[in-house]
Amino acid sequence: RFKAAHLRAVVAACGDRIAQPDRKTIMELKGMEFSAVPLLASSYGRSPEPMHDYTLAITVGKSTQPELGKEVRKILSQICCRLDQRTLLPHCSESMTIRRLNDSEFEIKWHDEVTLVLPLKECCLLPIAKCSAEEVAEFLATEAMKELSSKKGGAIQWLEVKLSDFSEKPVEKGCFKASFPDAIPSFEAGENGRAKPYKVAEDEVKQTPTPPVSQVGSDAGEDAFRLLLSTLGIEESSRHELEKTPARAAKAFREMTIGLQVEHPLSVAGDAVFDVDGAHDLVAVREIPFHSLCEHHLLPFAGTAHIAYFPNGRVLGLSKFARLVEVFARRPQLQERLGLQLAEALLELLGPKAVAVSLEAYHTCMSHRGAGVPSRTRTIALRGLQKDDPFIREQLMHGVNR
Repeated sequence: RFKAAHLRAVVAACGDRIAQPDRKTIMELKGMEFSAVPLLASSYGRSPEPMHDYTLAITVGKSTQPELGKEVRKILSQICCRLDQRTLLPHCSESMTIRRLNDSEFEIKWHDEVTLVLPLKECCLLPIAKCSAEEVAEFLATEAMKELSSKKGGAIQWLEVKLSDFSEKPVEKGCFKASFPDAIPSFEAGENGRAKPYKVAEDEVKQTPTPPVSQVGSDAGEDAFRLLLSTLGIEESSRHELEKTPARAAKAFREMTIGLQVEHPLSVAGDAVFDVDGAHDLVAVREIPFHSLCEHHLLPFAGTAHIAYFPNGRVLGLSKFARLVEVFARRPQLQERLGLQLAEALLELLGPKAVAVSLEAYHTCMSHRGAGVPSRTRTIALRGLQKDDPFIREQLMHGVNR
């Protein structure tokens, strides 16, 4: 079991200077150092990682305020204290899976099934992959710049952190420069993904973040929703209430696109196509509810379908109209295409004189985002050799109109 080394943040009173090259104010802060125990992928949990000694050099751009140096020191000292007596855990590592066992312990598992258990109160979960000096420098610079940006605004243009790890031979160095207002990154998937880190403390126990997709032993849909939630940041996506959300969302998505599981959509009609002598008059099937998924935004749209046709001696069992609507609607879809697909399917199945399909739907991609207008959309598709006959067209329109 790893033991977190004592971290010390030493803020020296000397070593600060202000220079003005090319009329740009630059403030340099030196004499800051700390020690911590990083959990490295190469450790594989077999032996404790030795304490790493880090030294910081901070450079701040654009400021003429004398008290700014004290503020920068104070904020960086506070950030270092968040790591006090903590083992650094790389949340974005592809070599290990980190999860919370209970209210007091983390479990770290490597790909070769080596497992390590650490006290939760002694760990700090960081949005990094390898605990390299460069990544730790990026974490320190980004966190400091976020706090400084909210407090000092335009007084600071950029902040650069240079970090040296004297435990490595040769000395490993990392450097990262954060600029305002770009210092607050959004979490993105991939090797360079970043999110707001957090410390697991006794008085504020948080759920461990979702592990990378490659480490999740579930289907691709669940992995995808887990990755989507991770874009909200570690603190939000790791809430206990969201633990089963990826599985639920993946199941719901499969239900909403179940029509794609039917290789030949017309097969849902089965043997319910009947030849009926004298069947040449209007047939209208109305008020068929449907639910679909907008293919542009993957947001639901739902409504009612009305179908009318003039048979040419062949009719379809009434329940099969609902089956056809469902198989074409339950997939990423456009309302315009859905109406055309239904009309052409009936034309192929029955060979009618003419057919009309009217759809009226409420689209959440229009009402819940963008314009935010809760309107309804109506489309009408006409097919068949006699669809332009004035009498037939009038009857079809009467059959599908409300």
